[in-house]
Order: sequence, then structure tokens, then C-alpha cells
Amino acid sequence: MLLSGIAAQRSSLATQELLDQSSFAIEYMTRSLRQARKDLGPTCLSAQGLNYELTQVGEGIMFINANSQCQEFRLTAQRIEEVFWQGGEISSQAFLTSNNPAITSLEFLLKGEGQDDDFQPRVTFAFKIEGQGAKAESRPSLQFQTSVSQRSVDVPK
Repeated sequence: MLLSGIAAQRSSLATQELLDQSSFAIEYMTRSLRQARKDLGPTCLSAQGLNYELTQVGEGIMFINANSQCQEFRLTAQRIEEVFWQGGEISSQAFLTSNNPAITSLEFLLKGEGQDDDFQPRVTFAFKIEGQGAKAESRPSLQFQTSVSQRSVDVPK
């Protein structure tokens, strides 16, 4: 009984760590994506009038944030990374998640990202996070998905 109690506590703590890391990443990315601005240049994205652009074959997303900076979220070495770009070069970067637990997948889907549609820009992102443990069957894992629409109304300019 003592060993099963210890195992249950370890599992609970590992799951709590997954929830803590996931909650922070979701809140941070959601807030940034909601406040994204249209690229009227194009200064950040590949075409004028885009709100968001997929990078890294759908495992990343680039946009202009509320501070008019070119920002990207992407999967790097099983971590969610935030990258700021300036003049086509990385100006700063940081990880939103730690090495443990690992982000095993990150996907972004876009709808209404351009001016030639009648949709409000919306980003759906999903990721799977997995704890580490001695045995694969004892590693907790969770999957999350959320959709975010851009706060400002998307009207052609």
C-alpha cells in the first residue's frame, strides 16, 4: 500500500507539472495571438495584408504583435519557443516551456488570415505535452487545443 501511495503521488505531481507548463503557454500565446495586427507592409510576413503566417510546416506561426514587433511561436527541441525578428534576423528568443515535460507536437491552423476572404482571422493551435519517467506507460501526457480570434476587426485597407 505504501508503494502504491508513493506512485500515485508521483503521478499526481507529474500531471500537475504538465498542467502548470501548459496553462502558462496557452495563456501567453493566446494573449499574443489575439492582439496581433495586420501586416500592411509587408514588413514581417510574406505578403501585404496578412494577419498570420504559418512557419515550419505548420509547427510555427508568425505575426505582428501589439507592440508592432515581428513575433513567432514555434516548436524547437520539444519546447515551445518565442522568437522576435527584426530586419529578417532574430533579435531575441526564449523558451516558454522547460525541457521536462516535453512538447511532442505543436500544430497551428489558420482561417481568415488574408484580405481576400470574409472571415475574421482565427488561429487554432494544438499541442501534446508528455512528462518524463522511467517507463513509457507511467509517463503522463495531455493534449490541448484552443482557438483564438483576432481582437481587432479585420477590414481591408
